[in-house]
This record gives sequence, C-alpha cells and structure tokens, in this order.
Amino acid sequence: MADKITHLGPTCVVSGLGFGTEANFAALRQQRTAVRPTLRPSISAEPIMMQTIEAEPDLDPAVGAELTRLERLAVAAALNVIDQAQRLAPLPRLGLIVSTTKGNIGLATSRRPEPDSEVFLSNMARRIARAIGLDTEPIVVSNACISGVAAVVIASRLIRARTFDNILVVGADEASDFITSGFVAFKSVSPTLCRPYDSRRCGLSLGEAVGAMLITADSRLSQGIAIEGGAITNDANHISGPSRTGDALGRAITDAMRQTNLRPSDISFVNAHGTATVYNDEMESKAITLAGLNCVPVASLKPYFGHTLGASGVVEIAMCACQMRERLLVGTLGFEQLGVPMPLRVMAQNDERDLVRCVKTASGFGGCNAAVVLALDSVARPIGTPTAPLPTPERTVEAMQGGLRTNDRPSTPAGLDLDSLVRHAYHASGESGIKFFKMDRLCKLGYVGARLLLDGLEREGEFDVAVVLAGRSSSLDTDLRHIDTLAAGQPASPATFVYTLPNIVLGEIGIAHKIKGETTFFVADSPDSSPADDYAALLLASGSCRAVVSGWIDVVGEDFSLTLKLYKSTRYGTT
Repeated sequence: MADKITHLGPTCVVSGLGFGTEANFAALRQQRTAVRPTLRPSISAEPIMMQTIEAEPDLDPAVGAELTRLERLAVAAALNVIDQAQRLAPLPRLGLIVSTTKGNIGLATSRRPEPDSEVFLSNMARRIARAIGLDTEPIVVSNACISGVAAVVIASRLIRARTFDNILVVGADEASDFITSGFVAFKSVSPTLCRPYDSRRCGLSLGEAVGAMLITADSRLSQGIAIEGGAITNDANHISGPSRTGDALGRAITDAMRQTNLRPSDISFVNAHGTATVYNDEMESKAITLAGLNCVPVASLKPYFGHTLGASGVVEIAMCACQMRERLLVGTLGFEQLGVPMPLRVMAQNDERDLVRCVKTASGFGGCNAAVVLALDSVARPIGTPTAPLPTPERTVEAMQGGLRTNDRPSTPAGLDLDSLVRHAYHASGESGIKFFKMDRLCKLGYVGARLLLDGLEREGEFDVAVVLAGRSSSLDTDLRHIDTLAAGQPASPATFVYTLPNIVLGEIGIAHKIKGETTFFVADSPDSSPADDYAALLLASGSCRAVVSGWIDVVGEDFSLTLKLYKSTRYGTT
C-alpha cells in the first residue's frame, strides 16, 4: 500500500490545572503545578502529594445522568474534541480507543460485579461511546502506565492500515483509594512534589486526568503535528521493577525512529516518563543514552500533573504538541542536580526554541515500554503499513472447565478446577520453584499455556516474538482480593497489588521466555469482539516480529478460559 502520514488532530486535556488543552498548557507555561498534599485517612496518616480534578464537567443532564464521574469527564473531553474537529471537516469511519489502567475500579466492592457493571472496562468504554454518539465497537488498551502512548501508536497503525480514517483516543484514570493504597504499599510515593532525575528524588506524585485526541488521516484536521514512528517492547526482567540496563526501552525508541530513518540529530527533545522513582529514572537515563539521545534536551511533566497512569501518555502527548507549536520547551519543575547514572540534559526552566520532533516515552509494571515520535507536519515522513490476512496458526492451546488442550489433544485430565489444572500443567512441564506459586491465577493460567504453545519455537533474538492478548475481566480476580484487604482495614499488599493489572501476565510470559518484543493487552466483551487477532495480523505483516502469540485469557472465581494461538511471519526482517 502507499505510504501514509497520520496526523494529530484536536485535543482536550482535563486535570486539576483546568479544562481544555489551552488552560493546561497555560499552567505549564507559568510552571504551575496542580499537585497538592491530600489527606487519605484510610490509607495514610500523612498527606499524599496528589493532583485531583475538583470541577464537574458541564454536560447535558440527559447525557451525564447515568455515567460515573470518570465517564463524565471522559465524555466531556471527547465531545470537546469532536466539536473542534467537525468545525474543520467531517469525521468518516471514526473509531474509539480508550486507554486506562483501572477505569471505574474505585466503585468496586468485594462482591463479584454483575455483567453490566461499570467496573468492567469494556462496559465503561461502551458507555463513553454511546454518550458521544458512536456505534462502533470501542477498543480498550490496558497496558499499565504505557496505555496512553501505546493507544496512540496502535491508533496510528490502524489508520495507516485503513481500518479507520479517524480514531478518537481517550485516556482516563482517577486517583482512587484502590490505586493510591497500592503505590503507598510499594513505598514509592514521595512526601513532597516529585523531582524527576534529581539527586534528591524519592518517589512519585499521583494524579488523575482525562486526555482526548483525534488521530486522523485527514490533513485538514491536523493541528500541525504528525505521528511518525512508534514501538512497544518488554523488559522481560521483572514485573514491578524496570530493567537495570534500559535495553528494551532503548530498543522501542530506536525502532520508533528507524521507521522514518531518523537520526538522533533529528530529535529536538525527549518527553520522558520521568516518575521520579529511583529505578525508573535510572533505567530511562540508560535507555535514552542507548538510543543516542543523551545530548538531546530531556524533560518530564510529572511534577505538573502527577502520574496519571493510563491517561498520562495521552495528556503528555497533547502537551508535547503544544510545546512544538508554541516553540516552548517546558522545564522539569523542581529539578536542580542530576541524580541518574547517565549524563542527561535535563531542562529545569522553560526555554524558547525551535522544536521540530519529539520522542515521547513511557514505561510501566509488567516490564512494558512504549515510544512514539511526533513531528511538525512540515517535516513529517510517511510510513508504509503492509497488510496481509492472518495465517493458519502453527499451534493452539486451550483451557476451560474441560481441561487444557494442545492442538485439540488433552494436556491435563478433564474436569479440573483452575487451581488443580495450572498445578498439574506446571508439574508436568518439569519446572520447579516457588516463583510460579507466587503468581496470581490469571498469570499462572497464561504461564502454563504459553509454555505449551512456545515449546520448541526457534528464535532469532529476544525481540523476535510479540504477545497480544485480550480478556473481559481484566485482572478482576486479583482486584477483589486487593479490595478485601482494604475493606478489612489492613494495609495493601505489594505482592497482591502488582497483579491488579492484566498486562502482568504478559510480563510473566516475557520473563519466562525472554520475549522483549511487543506485549499488548486489550479488554473486550468476548473472543469474537477481541481485536487481538486483527492486530496480530498487522504486526506479522509489518515484518517487525518473527512470531506472534495471540489469544484470549479470562479468570474470575471458578470461571476461566484460555485460547492461545502461535502465528509465524513470512516477512520478518523485511522492514
């Protein structure tokens, strides 16, 4: 197919700094933060540094009456973007991608939710779609803290593949006690405003936000910025700690740049993840250096917004676009003295300069990393996105109440409950060790299934395999355990909290098989509505991976299902 440029259309950011992209960027221009000490008595006796949204969106009561607080904020931002766009051009073939880590989880109780509950991320996305007048099936990306950047990368790929002409990306997360308690349990929350890359940094500041943006093939809708390359990788190192080498994030950055043959000298600045935790910032300094960008100005926006999880990538990309258009590099608030191993050019003060291209990065639990390149339309280079039908799977693994089967042949006795099934499969593999038994049940099921699927696969390197999974319940099985702990008045357990993200199963598979290629988790109502296979076909056709594990995994209580398929590429290394 012909090469294509995808453009960044109108955006809308909602945070404690205000409603709308202009209001939020005006605060950054003044280096004004919305992070404040916030008391959460059920979690901590001391105030927690946090950014929260105080104002309610101005929505038609008929639209907002049945929506949750987070959904109302998301709908208000989405409608703002649609209104801006429709003043410029029509919006044919409009899709919706919602990026979130936990969505409405703050409304969950220890009881298993009903099928129509807003706690299910697919239901939340559908309620947003319905409220803004879309009848297309929304796509949900839930990949920990890279969700927003990953959603933009995925949207750009889908548009170049002509799956859609326009995609509305909405990133949304709120600072619920569910989330806050977990980060406090990890002792990763700073008692003062976070200080990314600084020698005195001691943790992150939390936040909540909604970001909405249009990704489009129509240059009439462009806000002067294009989405160039993008890439997603996995550390294959640890589910809650970043890589000590930074090689996987470094690979994501270089892959994103390589797609349009960019050199380090082509990049004007790096907007990094910059959470201000000790190991994240160290890892990023190494990754940026590996990508050859250590002489490029680097900044983090976390001191302004706090860490807004699944919304952060969308919000920060919108702010990067503002910086490029306004020729104003926003400094890292509070930065004074470099405290990371590699000599980054961290900017503390705002600086007026030409900004032609930006690399935006993100990293998260489960070892996931993402990078995307933004460019001024005037210099943007097109990217080709080959398409091809999904080949016949080389191998399949299925598990449900009837047992575990490989290529339709039983791998375990029939009729086992989930705990018995995964234990039997693990012992049958000949492995031993306590690490497996520390996993949650979703990860155990994915782990034993992937072991059977990938057994004997010839590899050509750590980045040659991708894993794309989907499920309905996200990590709900473990979420309920975390909620039970809080309801009992007990402090959150880090060992439980880390598994309250569905993409952790991808991290466990990556660690076991040294898979550093793309790992992406979607949330959908059923295997039939899952985008995993269609997206796997895109990855295979691109030649970026030798094989893709694609499938479905879902666990809640005694209900479970697993379908994994191994597909091989005939185009690996051709692009």
